[in-house]
Amino acid sequence: MTLDRKRDEEQISSGLTRRQLLKASGLAGTVLGSAGLGLLGYQAGKDPSTYTGNESFQGAAQTFDRNRFAVDVPHYEKVGPTQRVDARTEVVFSRVSRLRRQWEEETGAEGLDDQLKEYYARFPEDLETDVHLIEEIFPIHREEAERHRGQFLLAEAWSNAMGEVWPDAVDTPPEESDFPSGSHGEPAEPLKMKSPETTAVLIKKIAHQLGSVLVGITRLNPDWVYSHAMRRRGFDPEQPLEIPKHWEYAIVVGTPMSWDPMYANPNYGTSSDAYSKTRIVALRLTSFIKQLGYPARPHVPGTEYDLMVPPVVIDAGLGEQGRHGVVITPELGSNFRPAVITTSLPMKIDKPIEFGVQDFCRTCKICAENCPSGSISTGKREEVRGYRRYKIDSAKCHSFWFSNLGNLGCRICVAVCPYTRKSNWLHRTALNVTSNDPTGLSHTVLTQMQKSFYPAPDPQDYYLPLLGGKNESYRKPPWWLKTEDFIDL
Repeated sequence: MTLDRKRDEEQISSGLTRRQLLKASGLAGTVLGSAGLGLLGYQAGKDPSTYTGNESFQGAAQTFDRNRFAVDVPHYEKVGPTQRVDARTEVVFSRVSRLRRQWEEETGAEGLDDQLKEYYARFPEDLETDVHLIEEIFPIHREEAERHRGQFLLAEAWSNAMGEVWPDAVDTPPEESDFPSGSHGEPAEPLKMKSPETTAVLIKKIAHQLGSVLVGITRLNPDWVYSHAMRRRGFDPEQPLEIPKHWEYAIVVGTPMSWDPMYANPNYGTSSDAYSKTRIVALRLTSFIKQLGYPARPHVPGTEYDLMVPPVVIDAGLGEQGRHGVVITPELGSNFRPAVITTSLPMKIDKPIEFGVQDFCRTCKICAENCPSGSISTGKREEVRGYRRYKIDSAKCHSFWFSNLGNLGCRICVAVCPYTRKSNWLHRTALNVTSNDPTGLSHTVLTQMQKSFYPAPDPQDYYLPLLGGKNESYRKPPWWLKTEDFIDL
């Protein structure tokens, strides 16, 4: 037996032959180059334009050098005694609103309260303009708005939805909370949409406009709805949850966590930033759908949902579930915090996707190796409630949340996942390679590169010192979260 043959057979037992290693290395070398290329990719990832889904929140649009044009005194001049604005009369919205309630043609200005009398005595031209608005313009506007209302229906629905800054949480049964309330003049009957295809296009565009980074649509699988509801959702938690008939479709929206703190988990990261933005998107999209005359209900992880969100995300074609139990998307990797809107609005649904995650996770295991609680399995997928998937020990995971000093939670598995990368050219190239490599050879090479370029602390070091750890984070925190640089402790 030759020496090369012997080496090949020895490496077969470890799952990778010398020939395969050379082939994989050649493939990765062609695509990724050398360690210098990896360094360039790392530097590219620090570019604000690569912060996928958060580009506009990184200051990338603020490019003008204001320091060059700084002056000591603003351009307006103080030329006399100053006076503060009286909002009761000088703010036009407030003044006209008061005038509408008090104006009588017979009494004229004499029938107004003292503040309005005093103001219009000083500015009689404003009285003429405001009365003309009330008596002539408003009636014409109402008549024309009713005549042409259909033309601007979507614009009004979108505007009203954007105004839903933070609506009340859903705490009433679906037959009450899910249906239009009439607060925005919703139609008595659902509007006739032209087709499920165009409706899906519209909903996705509106969701993006409302702030969602990714959007997908599916039919709701009843298996994903909880058998018994959480508290404060309008159901009796002691009784089985009867799935409402109008929960036919599920729209998935979502946003990423802030990238730099996410890499500094478990101490400096948080899910609250992404869930907060996603919650607002879901509530606004719910409002928009109701203004079309259809029922809709938001389900936002935390404590405000009636179903398992990850499998709905998968059904909606946004990604695949990884070994760590989190859905991995092509654009954001694991850094995606979703919400679901259930509705009866007919839409064309999306198909699930497979872009290589199952094969990659089978050999990668980086999340399991870095999990301090040991809640992520290194074994095969197993049956859970009739479906085969990777099973997570949620009790161990939750226990670690209170075993370090930082923000509640952990999210290390999200930070270390090789798919969780900002959108630079190197990440996009690697994603295309792994998605189109039937041999899986690139998976091994890229996993080794991940471990080489992004070494991690020992999992035990994530724990509190009194629990035998060092309270470490996966990466250093961003400069703006270093308390000691801003606060005198």
